Formats: sequence, structure tokens, C-alpha cells
Amino acid sequence: MTLLDELRGLFSAGKEQDAELALRRAASAGDGETLFAVANWRLFGLHGRRDLGQAHRLLEQSADCGNIEAVRLRATLIGNGTGCPSDPDTAAAILAGIRARDAYAELQLGFAEKMRPDAEVAALPVERLSDSPSIRAVRGFLSPEECDYVITLSAPHLQPSFVIDPQSGRRIPHPVRTSSGMSFGPTQEDHVIHKINRRIARVTGTRVSWGEPLHILSYAPGQEYRPHVDSLPGVTNQRHWTVLIYLNDGYVGGETRFDSAGITFAGRAGDALIFRNVDEEGRPDLDSRHAGLPVMAGTKWLATRWIRQRDYHPWAVT
Repeated sequence: MTLLDELRGLFSAGKEQDAELALRRAASAGDGETLFAVANWRLFGLHGRRDLGQAHRLLEQSADCGNIEAVRLRATLIGNGTGCPSDPDTAAAILAGIRARDAYAELQLGFAEKMRPDAEVAALPVERLSDSPSIRAVRGFLSPEECDYVITLSAPHLQPSFVIDPQSGRRIPHPVRTSSGMSFGPTQEDHVIHKINRRIARVTGTRVSWGEPLHILSYAPGQEYRPHVDSLPGVTNQRHWTVLIYLNDGYVGGETRFDSAGITFAGRAGDALIFRNVDEEGRPDLDSRHAGLPVMAGTKWLATRWIRQRDYHPWAVT
């Protein structure tokens, strides 16, 4: 039996103290791979409960053993504020420590250094398309290079859109959205993606901690997002705002249409569309109902960030 097998059994049985002793053995032996694996268990709640504090400690111990993946993941979590306050500067410093040895750390830091300054993005004009519902557009919100970064990073993780059938508990095709998608969750929201999320928070006048993970959608010919609202039923932390960012050109169709406002918006690569999902009393606004029209040719890429009314984290109960 390997140490990892032993730990799996101990955590599954709830024998936390025995597991802690085994982890100390791993740290003393410089077993960074075991420490990294168990850190991921604690992040995702595998073989026991989720424990973000223990995950951070194990990642630091694994990093001290020379595990590059642990260093990189620790920087990601510190940067986006998972299990600790968000601290992008410390995250960048951690990545800098492995930059010469890790291609992904070099990619993140090198790209972040070339991103447009915040003041330049803040100076972009905001087009008012509708007051009721509130719909705004910012042209060139992301640069072509920033769009390509998001597409390249997300493409390997795309999966067909689905929902859980309440009758069978099985995954079934999404009845409204026929695209493929993925989300940059806590372990994937790297230094660059976090900077984009911070930019989204600034343009909407919200806090970065209010946003859901950046969600990427890819539409092939014939795929669409049928009319829907982005507000959610029965929640106490509602989606107040939606930000859509168009990531590419070169496709036909795929416009975003708001029937109540009589608006059809065709974004180009980097353009952002910002609209409010609730009325002045904070109730879901049915006039915000919108659709992503079918793509006729080519492939459409879109980034979406839904922004709640207060702090939101996918691993926290809200």
C-alpha cells in the first residue's frame, strides 16, 4: 500500500489525526507529489471534507519540496482569493520565483506585463443602447491578444452544455443553450484571467469578488442560446449584471437580441455588452430577456461573467 492509498483510506474513514501524522511523514520525506495530491483532495472535497486552509498549507509544503505544480496552483488561489484574501501582487511574486523553470508561469507573467493599462481601458467610451432594460456596450474592451489568450486557454476544456434531469439525475442536453462551454473555476482562474475579471468589475462599478467564474461559450453553425433571462429563481444573492465579451470575428449570425428593447447587437472581437438583470427593487427584470441567435457559419466565441449583488464563490454556500 502506498502512502497515498493509506491517506485515502484515513480521510475516507474520517481519521483526521492519523491522516495528519501520515502527512507529516510525507513532508519529512520530501514527498511533494503526495502532498500536492492531498491538497487537491481538500480543495475539491474528495475522500473527506473540503478544507481550504489545509489545502493551502499542503500546497506550501509541497512547494517547499520542489513541486512546481504546487507553486503555480498556490499562486492561482492566492491571486483570485480562494481560501484567503485576494492578493494578485503576492501571486505574481510567487510565479516570478518559478518563471525561469515553468513555461506556464512565464506565459502568465509575460502576457500580464503586456496587457493594456487600467487607465487606458477605463477611458474607453461607453455606448448607451437602452435605459430600460439598462444595456451598455464598450468597444475594444479586450485586445485581440487578450481574446486569443482566453480562447486558447479554454478550448481544451470545452464540454457540451447540459443540465441534470431531475427525474433520472443524469446529464441531458441543455434545453435552451446548444453551445459548448467551460468555466474558469478557482483552480483555473490564473493571473491573466483574474486581471480580466478585475477589469470587468471596474467597468461595472462592482467588486471582483461578486462575480461568478468567467464562463466561455463556443457556438458552432446551427447552435444558439434561445430566449432566456440570466436572473435566477429563488436565490438570495441575485445576478444583478451580465457582461458578455465577444472573443472573435469571422462568423455569420450569432447576434445578441433583446426583444423588449428592440436591440440586436453584433459584437466584434473584444467588444463588451453589459446589461442589468434586475429592476430598481432588485427583482428579476423580464425585459432583460435575450437570445444568442443561431450561428449560420463559422464559430462564435463568447466570454460571460454574471455578477451577483454581493460576494460570491462557487465553493461557498450563499
